[in-house]
Amino acid sequence: MTMVEGVRAAPLRGWQRRCHAESVWSTVVTVDVRGPELPGDRVSELFTAAAAFTHQVDRWFSTFRSDSIISAIRAGRLTTGTAPDAVQSVLAQCRHARAITAGAFDPWAMPGGLDPAGLVKGWAADRIASMALDAGFPNVCVNAGGDIACRGEQSFGQSWSVGVAHPGRRDQIAATASLRDMGMATSGRYERGDHIVDPRSGQPAMALDSATVVGPDCGLADALATALVVRGPSGVEYFQSLPGWSGYLISGERVQMFGPAFVAD
Repeated sequence: MTMVEGVRAAPLRGWQRRCHAESVWSTVVTVDVRGPELPGDRVSELFTAAAAFTHQVDRWFSTFRSDSIISAIRAGRLTTGTAPDAVQSVLAQCRHARAITAGAFDPWAMPGGLDPAGLVKGWAADRIASMALDAGFPNVCVNAGGDIACRGEQSFGQSWSVGVAHPGRRDQIAATASLRDMGMATSGRYERGDHIVDPRSGQPAMALDSATVVGPDCGLADALATALVVRGPSGVEYFQSLPGWSGYLISGERVQMFGPAFVAD
C-alpha cells in the first residue's frame, strides 16, 4: 500500500505550470509540468497520451478486471511468455525486487495469486515521466496515487520538494525529500490498517509504521518500501547494492534515515 505524498508549495520563480489529474486504479494520477514556456497544444497532447496510458495499464494489470492480462495469467488462460512486452517487463522487475529483498516482496505469493500492484504504479509513473521528457518537457512530476516520479526542477534552480506524511499524525509532514530525476514511494500500516502481508508467513507485516524509499527507479522504490515494512530496519541491507538510494523509516517515535534525499523540515 502506498501512502499519498505531495509536492510542497514553492514559488514558481517566473515559470509556468500545467496539471492534469486522471481518476484511474481507484486513485488519481497527477501530471504536473513546469517550465518557462508551456505551449498549450503540446501540453494537451501529453496529457491526453498520459491519460490513455494509465487506462492501458489498468487493462494490463488490474486484478479487479476479469478481462485484464494479469487476470488471464492468474486464471491460467495466458502464460507470462505470451503476455505483452510491458507485462513481461514489469514481471521481470518484480523478480529482480524479489531477489533483492530475499522474498519480502513477492507478487507471486499474494492472496488470490500473482499481483504486481506493489510495483506497477511506480513503474507507470516513471513511464509517464519519460513520455513528458520525450515530448520536450524536462520538468515534470507524476504522482501515481503516492508513487512519485520527478524529473528536472520544480522551479528555476530548485529541486522538487516532496513531503512524507507522518504515519501517526496525518496532518503533519514527517520529512521532506529533495528530488531531481528520482522516484519516491512510501508504504505503511496506518492508512488501511495491517493490510501489508508478509509473503513468507502470510501474516500481517508489522515491522514498521511506514517506510519511504527514494531512488532512480520508482517501481523498485515502491517494492522496496513494501519490503521494508515486512522486514523492518534490518532490510536496510537491501540497499548495499543500490548506492545513492535513500530511505526514511518510522516505527513509533523512532526514525532511521539514510541516503542523500532527505533534508531537515
